Formats: sequence, structure tokens, C-alpha cells
Amino acid sequence: MTHQRSPASVQALTSGWRRYFPFLAIVRTYQTAWLRPDVLAGVTVFAVLVPSALAYGELAGLAPVAGLYAAVGAMLGYALFGSSRQAILGPDASLPLLMMAAIAPLAAGDMARYAALAATTALLAGAICVAAGFLRFGFIANFISQPILTGYMAGIALTVIGGQLGRLFGIKVQADLFFSQVLEVVQRLGETQLLTFVIGAASIALLFYGKRRWPRWPGPLLLMAATIALVTLLNLDERGVAVVGSIPSGMPQIALPRFSAGDFFALLVPSLSIALIAFTDVLVNSTSFAAKNKYRVDADQELIGLGAANIGSSLLGGFPVSSSSARTAVADSMGGRTQVVGLVAALLCVVFLLFLTGLLTNLPLVTLAAILIVAVWGLIDFAQLRWLYRVRRSEFWLAMLAAFGVLTVGLLQTILLAVVLSLLGVIARMSRPHDAVLSHDAAQDLFVEREIDPRTTDVELLPGLIVYRFDAPLFFANAPYFLDRARALIDSAEHPVRWFLINAEPIVDVDATAAAIFMEFDAEMDERHIQIAIARAGEPLRAMLDRTGVTERIGEAFFFPSLHGAIQAYEISATAAPPVSTPPAP
Repeated sequence: MTHQRSPASVQALTSGWRRYFPFLAIVRTYQTAWLRPDVLAGVTVFAVLVPSALAYGELAGLAPVAGLYAAVGAMLGYALFGSSRQAILGPDASLPLLMMAAIAPLAAGDMARYAALAATTALLAGAICVAAGFLRFGFIANFISQPILTGYMAGIALTVIGGQLGRLFGIKVQADLFFSQVLEVVQRLGETQLLTFVIGAASIALLFYGKRRWPRWPGPLLLMAATIALVTLLNLDERGVAVVGSIPSGMPQIALPRFSAGDFFALLVPSLSIALIAFTDVLVNSTSFAAKNKYRVDADQELIGLGAANIGSSLLGGFPVSSSSARTAVADSMGGRTQVVGLVAALLCVVFLLFLTGLLTNLPLVTLAAILIVAVWGLIDFAQLRWLYRVRRSEFWLAMLAAFGVLTVGLLQTILLAVVLSLLGVIARMSRPHDAVLSHDAAQDLFVEREIDPRTTDVELLPGLIVYRFDAPLFFANAPYFLDRARALIDSAEHPVRWFLINAEPIVDVDATAAAIFMEFDAEMDERHIQIAIARAGEPLRAMLDRTGVTERIGEAFFFPSLHGAIQAYEISATAAPPVSTPPAP
């Protein structure tokens, strides 16, 4: 007997495939009218990509062509698995230095091993992202706050600029940290290679001017063509201008990188850091352009897409990749509608690698340095830093600390410190959350919050009744603060307090430590003949209070679904018995 799938089961199966392979949905719904803008956008992305990919390959400590290998694998992988229609993935400035800090000590000067470790790092970061995507860990991007990410990116930008100063002046710099690099260049200015510096300075000026005057033109590509022609016509390579030299043509063999168990464990934590930074960057980029084009991206699918991009880069001998806001903006501005843009750009890169790499032999290295300096300058978000300084000074200094950490301590240490600082910042804010006492506006029948002022005794809603709202979950870090605030309110009240009513709507959870402190508070209030009551507790909170014994301790009768019901119950009890609350024990 043959069994046929029901239409419903077939639909569920195809829907599941489209969930993990978004490109299938694009193929199914693709319109021929989209092909022209997609191809045009792909050609433009390719023109912008080639010089930056070569520069980032050089920045990663590899042959410049490795940047193109990484770009091809990244664009193919993301186009098949990513959920953003505009995002273009490939080499960027934020990851090569982080990778270098991890693999350089392991390679110990062996360039073949260095290249294998670079590909291994991309493979591990990709595998981590794919696993996290299937486990629906898209929320991990929230582990790094925006101020810290802003500072981190600014630090990355300055680190890259510091690393290119020697190439800009034609000096072989020995220092490896930003401030020492700047100092060494200043001390050795007399050794400047004049032709190199003139080409570099002019290139930087032209790139900045071109971005402002002709933002849609492929400035870096035109600059590459001009400086290659200049070197070739004037034989500048014979006059001290360093050039890229011979670049092998063809595509690399598709293969997994070779690595040992020791390499795996040594690179696991750095790969996790790279995955976290890259995913944060990808999610910010893809959600921004999705909002602009009125659709939504799936954070978990973005993890899978990023993972596929890094695995693709690894298989071609590349290095860790992330999204490029500049190339994504180019794709969007040229009318790119779908992931076909990335496929077109990848195909053009393959053609270039097969037939046209000989054109790059006379490309000055200082041109790549200029392209890098201009590219990473955009990572310093001056507008965001000014906004932080104006709105929340503490987070501005947190951003500055992250930037300073990158410049002085190192990239790996700073990213771990950034995560810790972000979490500590959350805990610090939640340890002293906003709170208020409530009063009742009888004319509008509304409860109005009043800021707590330790200088006043006006804290009661009715004589003997305090209504208190604590705007955070109760947990070990803020439970003592809750206790101190409650005691202070009771002690400062004008009348003897009979009821302390908690508006529990914002308290969505209570941990074991907070529950124990809460029961201690209730016992103390019992001694003072003050009744604790709770209103508007949600179901998760009620369940937790039941499990920890708090409900039994307070009494089921003193839980109320609304503030009005609780106040009516208080008024009934107040008329039945006189107040008997006692002052705290000395």
C-alpha cells in the first residue's frame, strides 16, 4: 500500500524548509522585474567590495586575495540562509584584529599555519552561530549594550588606523599597540618615504571628498585603478613605493581547515567572542534595513545565516566575516530587492579571481592603507557619543572605557570585559530601580505616582495605608533596597501604619533570596501589627510566591486582583478596629 502525504503535511514540510532556507521562498516568489535592479546592485557591490576585501585580507595578516576568498564564501552562504534581503556579508574591520590576537601566538610565525588557524577560527565561529540559531539564542546580541559596542568599535577604528600609520609613511613600525605605534611614527618621521606618503595622503583626501561629493561612485575601485596606472607608468615600485606584487589566479580548493584538538580548545573562546561581536553587528545592520524596506528579519535565522557565511569563508581559506553597513547601503541604494544581489557580487568575484588578478600586481600597499583608514573612520560614531554624553553621562564614560580598553589592554580581554560590564550595568540599575508611593485622584478615579521624598511625611494614600510600587523584579541584588525603602516609608508616615499595600504589577518575578527577605519583612511587620497586602500580582509571580511560602505567610485573603479592591478591604478593616502599629525596635 502506498501512502500519500496530506496537503496539510506537505505545506508544513515546505514551510519548514523555507524557515531554514529563506532563499527558497525568494525563488518561489521572485519577480522578473526585480532582476535588473538586483543585477545592477550586485555589480555595484562588487565594485565597492574588491578594494575593501583586499585591504581587509591584508589587515588580517594574510595575502590580500584571502579577503576575496572570504567574501565569496560569505556572500554565497548568507544569500542561501540569511533572512535579510539587503544585507551583504564579507570581511570587515571589526574582526581581523580580534582573530589575530588569538591565532598569532599559536602560529609562531608560520604563515601556512596562520592561514589554517584563520580559517579554523571562521569555521568555529560559524558553527557556534549555526548551533545558537537552531537553539533560538537570537537574544544573545543583547549581552553587549549599545554604548559599549559604540566604544568598542571606536577603539577598533583607532587600532586599525594606528596599524596603518607605518604603511602610510613608508616606515616599518615595530610597535603593536595604538599609542606606542603613534609615538614610534612621530619619532621616526625623518624616515618617511615621500612618494608613499604623497600617494597615501592624496588617496585619503580623495576618498573622503568622493564619499561626500559623489556618494554613489565606487571611489575605492577608481582609486585602485588610478594608483595602479600611476605606479605602472612612472615605475614607482622601483622608487620605493611598496606594491602588492604577484597574486595567484584561480579559486582555492574547497576544504575544511586542518587543526588539532589543542587548536580547537585554544580558539573556542576567541571564536565565541567573534561570533558575539559579528552577530550584534549583523542584527543591527539587517534590522535597520528591514525596517527601512518594511519587512522583518528573524534573529535566530540571522544567526544561521551568519554561521553559514563564516563556514563558507572557512571552506575557501578565508577568515571570520560579518556584515558591512557600507556595502549593504550600496545594495539598498541601487535598488537591490533580494539576496540575488549577493549571488551576483559573489559570481563577479569568482570571475575576477579566475581571470583578472594580474591587474593588481602594481597596486600600492599604501592605497590599501588609505582605503582601510577611510573605511574604519566610519566606525567612530561621533553622533552617538555626543548623544550619550548629553543624555546619560555614565554610559558615555562606559563607551570611553571600552575604547580605551581596546587601545591598551587588547581586543579579547576588552570584549570579555565589555560583556561583564554590560551585565554589571544591568544589575546596578536593577539594584536601585525606580519606585513610588501612589495617591488617588478621586476626580478622575486614577492612581497617581508620587516620587518618594525622605523629607516629607506625606506617604499615605489614606490614613494608615501606604500603597507602594517597586518597578522591577525582586532578586538578590535589589531585595535589601526594597526592604530599606519600605521601612523608611513606614517610619516616616504621619499616621500609625495599618496596611502596607504593594502594587506588584511591575514585580514579574521573585528569586529565592528575595523571597526569604520578603518573609523576614513580613515577620517584622507582624511584630509591629502592620499587615502586608499585595495587589495586581501576575500569575508567574503568584506561582513563585506560592512555591516559596510567601502566600501562606501573608495570607491568601490579602492578595487582591486590583488596587480598588484592596483599598475597599482596607477601609472595611479600618472601621472595624483602631490602629495598633508600633514603632520599630530601637
